[in-house]
Amino acid sequence: MRTLKLIAAAAAVLVLAALGAVYGLLRASLPQLDGRIPHAGVGAPVRIARDARGVPTIEAADRVDLAYATGFLHAQDRFFQMDLARRLPAGELSELFGAVALDQDRRARLFRFRALARAVVAAASPAQRALLDAYTRGINAGLASLGARPWEYWVLRQAPAAWRNEDSVLVGEYAMWWDLQVNGLQREMLRQEINTRLGGPECAAGWKCALGFLYPAGTSWDAAAEPVAAASEPVPVPDAAVLNVRDNGATSAPDGPALSAPAAGSNNWAVAGSHTASGAALIANDMHLGQRVPTVWYHARLRIKAHEGVAELDLNGVTLPGVPMLIAGSNGHIAWGFTNSYGNWFDVAPAACTAPQGGAPFTVVHEEIRVRGRQSVGVDVTSGPLGVLWRTDPATQRCWFVAWLAQLPEATNLNLMELEHALSVEGALALAPDIGIPHQNAVLGDREGHIAWTIFGRIPEDVGPGRARGGGRWTTAADHPRIVDPALGRLWTANARVATDPRQLQLIGGDLARFGAEYNLGARAGQIRDDLMALAGPATPADMLRIQLDDRAVFLDRWRTLLLTVLDAHALQGHPGRAQFRELIERWNAQASVDSVGYRLVRAYHDRTQQAAWDMLLSGLRVPHDEADWPPEQFEGPLWQLVTTQPLHLLAKDHADWPEFLRSQVDATIADVSASCPQLARCTWGARNTVRIRHPLSRALPQLRWLIDMPTLELPGDQNMPRVQNGTQGASERFAVSPGHESEGYLHIPGGQSGHPLSPYYRAGFMEWARGEPLPFLPGPAEHTLTLTP
Repeated sequence: MRTLKLIAAAAAVLVLAALGAVYGLLRASLPQLDGRIPHAGVGAPVRIARDARGVPTIEAADRVDLAYATGFLHAQDRFFQMDLARRLPAGELSELFGAVALDQDRRARLFRFRALARAVVAAASPAQRALLDAYTRGINAGLASLGARPWEYWVLRQAPAAWRNEDSVLVGEYAMWWDLQVNGLQREMLRQEINTRLGGPECAAGWKCALGFLYPAGTSWDAAAEPVAAASEPVPVPDAAVLNVRDNGATSAPDGPALSAPAAGSNNWAVAGSHTASGAALIANDMHLGQRVPTVWYHARLRIKAHEGVAELDLNGVTLPGVPMLIAGSNGHIAWGFTNSYGNWFDVAPAACTAPQGGAPFTVVHEEIRVRGRQSVGVDVTSGPLGVLWRTDPATQRCWFVAWLAQLPEATNLNLMELEHALSVEGALALAPDIGIPHQNAVLGDREGHIAWTIFGRIPEDVGPGRARGGGRWTTAADHPRIVDPALGRLWTANARVATDPRQLQLIGGDLARFGAEYNLGARAGQIRDDLMALAGPATPADMLRIQLDDRAVFLDRWRTLLLTVLDAHALQGHPGRAQFRELIERWNAQASVDSVGYRLVRAYHDRTQQAAWDMLLSGLRVPHDEADWPPEQFEGPLWQLVTTQPLHLLAKDHADWPEFLRSQVDATIADVSASCPQLARCTWGARNTVRIRHPLSRALPQLRWLIDMPTLELPGDQNMPRVQNGTQGASERFAVSPGHESEGYLHIPGGQSGHPLSPYYRAGFMEWARGEPLPFLPGPAEHTLTLTP
């Protein structure tokens, strides 16, 4: 017995020793917060002060030292995040994670982004390369300063690879090209497939018969930031001679539950100084991205005090770990924020899988993907005159080629760095045509109260097919899209159509301008516009936060009204489930609040009906099921025409009439919701909109989720309203600021500054973000100070 006790005690000691060793390794990878680090590679001392939430203020003598110190901090707090961000577009995730990441890497390798990133660095100006060099040295020094490698690499049993200049281009440019635009490739393939089955160009130019009905240029939800001369008429419902779903054997039942809606974009807006309390312009921005741990952005203040001919620089806002610049915020003279700009940024062309006789031959470049735990995998990248080979369809012997602006080296550059020196809206607009980033709606405002919208991102002058293949001219300051100081004194974007000028719309949408150019529906933009116009007095940052948190169900109100009509006394007879459904939506509070059952049911019905109608139309066109996708954003207009005008030839034969179709969607919705929530009266929106913001290694470490993930919460908000929150897709930051009045602004992000779970800054600010409580735009008083010395 005594022997057993000794063995048990020894085992306990070993377990405790192992746990202590693990804890010691974890602690060793925490960054140094105080003191001095000599020989740090800077030309003059750099002071790094952190406030109670870990938000740093970096003060340096010049911009090169500032870049070095920014890289130093980014690496100490977020290196694993930076590593994943460079590997995603480069197609190098398999080297860390093994074969599970091969499919993603194969897709990314087709565009050879690492080679493009090297070309961008080579083409950068000497000043830009100097900042990149310093930032890269700072990253590698920051990584080396840790007592142990970041904790994720112990889990993966890997060593972190050194940072290179091109990696910053991969993170700041090509990861965003991929994240914000690549999904449009599949949608464009579907549009072309539909056009082919409608008869192509010979079908009265295709779009005039039915394609324009399915892909309208706009709807009643349009909320452009300029007055529209005349409201556009909806595209007529195509007659039976053009599209006859009923006689084509179409079915309306989706295969399984309705698909999840595509991720909503972002919000930004500007209020002119004539309408603000400060007299300066007021900029608000909440970029909606996939939320993860650590959070996308890194809140920071980057300062150079004026001395000996060196101009003062004071940058405040969000930086992106992996990039040596401020992404959005204020430089004291101007403030700016972004939303993704949809448009025609690539060409997708079906063609024969062999080069035409006498034509330009295909070129093949061999790429090697390193795979953890196994041999490298080769990928042959085939290119031709129409672009890179994206997909092959053996059944049709047809290949899809893609030409994407992201593939043109001249479309990407580091000129966004120059924005930090702009002194006015006019100065920022002059930079816009030459800023090479994935296309963004930039809203700008300055201290004098001026506001503007423009596109940051290079735009081809050519508006026809093939514009993404290069070789043509780019827009200049003379014709680059912009709106300056509108009469309303307000500008807003929200990923919807902003301009109304036909030439500007063509430059953005190219030959797809007549098909909506992937613009967001506009319901969110319209609600923001109405909120801005309803402000009773001069606007303040607090007013901006109230708009960002607006979760009123304006968009779905007419669908609730439709449902109450569909569920009349006849429809309820013998259907207790329908009767309960009607009772619950009658009592809704018209908000996407966590306690609302009615909102969840109306939202589910809308999605189910939309998917069924879209699938029915595709089935009538005999589009293969594997080509199907979520309907285009602007399909809401045609959908509403279908359910209100109810043309019988566009209804599948498995329904006697449209009222019966609409009632069947109620039954399908009840079945969908009940599958995960059997008691309908308890199926709140919060139970559906439960937000789990997780670390990338969370699935592999379920026993440590309590430590490495953010708290699981039910949150209000949805897609088509200002407060966007749909699962983990939501506000990656919220801020509002007037340049020159930064102390009055706010900024919060869904997580802390640090990527280390033992850091006090790992979750700092998360609950304030979740509750919509403002946190200061400027860092607070210093609690820790670190000095980097030459």
